[in-house]
Parts: sequence; C-alpha cells; structure tokens
Amino acid sequence: MSLNDTHAKTLNRLGITLPEILLPKSGTDLSKWAVVACDQYTSDHAYWNQVEAIVADAPSTLRITLPEIFLESPDVPSRIEKIHAAMADYQSRGILESQGEGIVYVKRTTEHSGTREGIVVACDLERYDFARDSKSLFRATEGTIVDRIPPRLAVRRAAPLELPHIMILIDDPKREIIEALASRTGEFAPAYDVEAMQNGGSLQGWKLSEAAIAEVLAKLESLLDATVATQGETPLFWAMGDGNHSLATAKARWEETKKELEAAGESQDSILAHPARFALAEIVNIHSPGLFFEPIHRAVFTTDVPELTEEVLSEATADVVQTTEEELQKVLVSPEGQNKLGYFDGKNWYVLNYKGKKLPPARADDIYARLAKSRPGARIDFIHGWEDTRKLTNEGAAVFFTPVIARERLFNWVQENGPLPRKSFSMGHAEEKRYYMEARRIVR
Repeated sequence: MSLNDTHAKTLNRLGITLPEILLPKSGTDLSKWAVVACDQYTSDHAYWNQVEAIVADAPSTLRITLPEIFLESPDVPSRIEKIHAAMADYQSRGILESQGEGIVYVKRTTEHSGTREGIVVACDLERYDFARDSKSLFRATEGTIVDRIPPRLAVRRAAPLELPHIMILIDDPKREIIEALASRTGEFAPAYDVEAMQNGGSLQGWKLSEAAIAEVLAKLESLLDATVATQGETPLFWAMGDGNHSLATAKARWEETKKELEAAGESQDSILAHPARFALAEIVNIHSPGLFFEPIHRAVFTTDVPELTEEVLSEATADVVQTTEEELQKVLVSPEGQNKLGYFDGKNWYVLNYKGKKLPPARADDIYARLAKSRPGARIDFIHGWEDTRKLTNEGAAVFFTPVIARERLFNWVQENGPLPRKSFSMGHAEEKRYYMEARRIVR
C-alpha cells in the first residue's frame, strides 16, 4: 500500500497528494541546475544573459522553463519546442531520477531575509478556483491577469514535466507544522544542498520520513479543523503566495485535459486519477521569520513620459504632492502609507494620497489604463525592488512605487473582500524567489 493510500482520507480533506518527486541524478551541478522563477527580472536582459553564460551546456532548469522576459519575443514558438525537447532529453538520459512519493522539506537562506522553510506537496486543482468570488479551499490572493495564461499554457500543453515556482501560504501563527521540522533533519534523507546562482542564497532539501509525513498531515488537518471552526465550511485555508499565474495555468490545462479524456470515452475514475489533476507547490507559513512581504512596483514604458506625468498630476481622486525619494521611501513603509502611491518620472518625485478602500496598486493600474487609451503602444511591467524599478526611468519608463499590505492582514482581507489587486505583493526580493529544483511528471 502506498503512502497516498495510507493517508487517503486526510489528503482528500486537505486537497493535496504526496507527489512522486524527480530530482537531478548524482553528479549534476546543482548550482547550474537551479534557476530563479521565470517571472523575475522581466525587463532585465543583462540578468538572463548572465544566467545563460553560467549555465552554458550543463543540464539546467533554464532549458525547461520559459523566462517571461521572452514572452513577447517573435521566437516564442521555437523556444517552447526546445523546452519540450529538453524535457524529453533529460528524461531519456536519466538526468532526472524518481525519489518516490513523499514530501520534501525545504530550507532557503538568504542574506536579506534569513531562513524561510517550506514543504513540497502537490495540490488538487479540483479544489482551486482563481475567480474573484471563489470559495475554494485553494484561493487566489491577487487578481489573475487572464492574458498571462495563454503563453504559459502553450508551454504546459505538450510538457511531460512541471517545475514549480508556486508558493502557497498557511496561517500557522504558533509555527508548529513546518518550522517544527528544522530540529529533525537528522532523521531525514538529504535531497540537495546548493548555493544558488546570482546571489540566490543557499537551498537545502530533505525527504521526510514516513513518520514525519504522518505527523505533518495530522497537524495540517487539525489546523483545517480550527480554520473551519472560525470561518465556516468554506474557509480560506490555502492562500496563494507566489506563482498565482502558474497555478492558474495548471488549472486551465487540467480543464482542457478533462475534456480531452471525456471525449476519448474515459471513465470519471480514470480521468480523476490523471497526474495533471495536481500541481507541485511549496507550502510556506505566512508567519515564517524568513518570509517578508515586499511591494511590486509598476514601470510604464511610453514614448511620452510627460503625458503620463500630466495624467498623474491631474489625478482627480488623489491629493498629489511633490516630495523627495527619501521621504517617499519612509512614508510607503509606514502605517500611514497603506493608502499612498509614489511616482517618479526620471526628474521629479510625487506622492499621491488616496481615500477609500481601493488599494494603491489598483490606482496605479487605473492611471496606466487611461494613458493606454491615448497611447496604445504604452506597456506596463511589474517590478520587484526599489532600485530595479527606479533605474527603468533610464530606459523610457516612468515608475509607480506602491506600499505592501501587512502580511498579518492578508488572510482576513481575502476572506472578507476577495483577492487583492493584481501584483499587489511579493514574498521577498527577486533573488529570494523560489529557484527551480524539484520536478514532477504530469503525463501518464
């Protein structure tokens, strides 16, 4: 009897399964294998050029993922073909080896945030819905940009493998589930230990013992019981942290797969046993000492920055005040900054003071939408990090700086109001995002 059979009732309640994890075979250079999440450095060609130089001809997740900086490149179809070919090649050459069904305990340590811990499982896409009014067990915390799904879907459709940069949050204030594993690593089999490229910090993983898996599942079920007691029968238990669009893509592909299998005459039992029903993800406690919420800023690329500045200065719903970079930085991290938005056009700094419930990231998106009506060639990008955002004013952009919702408010906010505006927060700096390591088969 497999572990999934042993814990079937609990796993079904939790909406997860114990995945068959694939990891690079012994001797693989993991410092070249592990690459940062594809949705980072989306306007920084120099970064990805450096990654290309580091990886060279070594086996790497760079070859089996699509960095989003290339999403609008004319050669996207050929890039996707190469990704699928590389996945097939890595499997045929035995680059990836099965670790069996289970849970991987992950420790990620970075200079800025310290140690963040997580566990890698697979979540049931039947229990996830990214709609704004969703009451599913897994729920989006930010608005989903539906236009971002199709290019990812093109990658996933013919892919035999998935690699997650998804991080899903639980609300465990006592830190009794994931963090309790830190003192027990001597009981577990080491899975990997590597210094991640490009200042990514250290990445360590261990395969949990059967006893530890049973304990983790029991604690998660107890937490679910407590959540149901507080929120009712449709609780927000699993909240999206990072990789919202990646999980939305997995969901879209699963819905396609179901229709294909139904058309082929397969039974419901056979369909629901398909591996594409689940998506690999890392579970992280929102109260982890090594988890910091960071804002996601906006860069608006336009041929007429002064026109955008005029739009900002005439903002009818805000009090606009000229300020300095130093003052803006201070105010956006203060409690008073939760309803403020910063703007820099390469010359002058401004703070926009708003009233009402609408959050600043959505206010910036509204301003961009108005500009885009008169400037169809304008483009918005979502940037992590103050310096990375500011420097884009040298490349034809004006930039908006946003505050970030306090993480202690996230679960209650989403439960009461639905998802935040799109791209409202990020967990850590760009280099602290999840680096691809584990893989999983999503075809039979």
